[in-house]
Amino acid sequence: MFNYVLLLIAFFSVVNNSLFAIEIQINAPDYQGKNVKWRKKTDHITNQYQLLAESKIDTNGLVTLNKKIEKIELTEIVVGKSFGLLYLDTATKFYNIYFPKDTILDTMSLKKNQIQLVFLDLPDNDINRLILDFNLQYDYFLYGDTSKLIRLALQEKEFQDSLNAFKVFISNRYQNDLIKFLHVSIRYEIALIEQMAHQSKGEFYKNYLFHTYLKKSSVEYSNPAFMEFFNLFYRKPFKIGGDEIFERIKFSINQYHDLDHLKNAMSNSSFYSHQKLKELIIVKGLYDNYNSREFSNAFVLELLEEISENGNWAENRSIAKECLRELSYLKNGTTAPNFSWIDVEGIKHELIDFKGKHIYIHFFSSLNYMSLKEMEIIEQLANKYNAIQFISVNLDETENSFANFLRTNQYKWEIGRPQNPQDVIELFKLDHLPTYIFIDTDGVIVQYPAYTPSPLYNNQSIDVTFFNLQKKLDQRQRLRIGVKG
Repeated sequence: MFNYVLLLIAFFSVVNNSLFAIEIQINAPDYQGKNVKWRKKTDHITNQYQLLAESKIDTNGLVTLNKKIEKIELTEIVVGKSFGLLYLDTATKFYNIYFPKDTILDTMSLKKNQIQLVFLDLPDNDINRLILDFNLQYDYFLYGDTSKLIRLALQEKEFQDSLNAFKVFISNRYQNDLIKFLHVSIRYEIALIEQMAHQSKGEFYKNYLFHTYLKKSSVEYSNPAFMEFFNLFYRKPFKIGGDEIFERIKFSINQYHDLDHLKNAMSNSSFYSHQKLKELIIVKGLYDNYNSREFSNAFVLELLEEISENGNWAENRSIAKECLRELSYLKNGTTAPNFSWIDVEGIKHELIDFKGKHIYIHFFSSLNYMSLKEMEIIEQLANKYNAIQFISVNLDETENSFANFLRTNQYKWEIGRPQNPQDVIELFKLDHLPTYIFIDTDGVIVQYPAYTPSPLYNNQSIDVTFFNLQKKLDQRQRLRIGVKG
């Protein structure tokens, strides 16, 4: 019966280049005045997002967003650090959504938290209703019976029997819902269960998973369940074929750095037999191993560049380009991204305004003890090194907490707060505070993350860097004295 799902997927693989206009109205009474973003993940290798629309929630807690789409796909509605999932159905023209208050958000953390959107007047056959229904059945199958979890953990035959029964139940439940995206999602959510159940059972089950779920399947780049299964199955892309093939791959990349030679090196493993998937595996393997000591960084970039320009499939070319962009983003020697903030006097500044100066940026929270403690040391450094432009950027979630901080602290260097702190958190990929970045006079990153004001563990303090820089600049200044123009 589960093969019926495969027939549905094949039958409804119809190319459709039409655009479908979709409008979403969001009711978020607890987020008045906040910025809302509507985005989708475009790449499940580097986890890049594309912004679909954004706006500000009005004083009534309402906002309306519009977009034209080509196909069913998963998107996110993001407000601050909270987000909810919205599948866009080409058959649904209007979504009425309630965005509830996030009651478990950790104000001390920069991590995003998922909330469940509430859909009002959702059609019975909308993809969101069907996915939510499947998730309910899925959760009940896994967690509704404790003994079932134990059988999964022990990888017993009884669990496989119950999983087979679940496949039949699910096939019957959704056989009249002729939506390819739904059936691909179901198929690979079940594949993920099988992967968990068989992950330690050796080559036989690895081959079973490949032949069942990958060998003859289309590559569903925009389906999260498929891509999650792919990423988990190929979590070590170059090692899945065994040690001998891995050594060939390593030799090919480091000695030949030729794409055709690399593909030939992988040819003896069935796990690389799907040609479109093989090219994607190469992209993932190169990206994952960029910082590995076993591979030359330069040759990894060279091969990614080749795929980005000459890859056989547009999707793989696009992902290779994203990998290249990601591997060069926020790296030492690259240009720091520009952003703006409002200082304590209410004046707007941009990072680019300080070009020509050595800049040390301190991203901080007024609610974070270490952030505040290190500001005392920054004050000493600011008095000591006049060659450095110190900038402290507050990323508190609310303006009130920053205002309270300013009332009790009168530091003299540049301090401000962005209008949308979450934008800066995402721009610099911040995962904790305080975090520092050191930028040269040309706006190029010298250190990121930079050394902290106080030495941590085995790292030196930024004081050493500043001392050497100040010494070098002072020497240059002395050499200029007495020099005729």
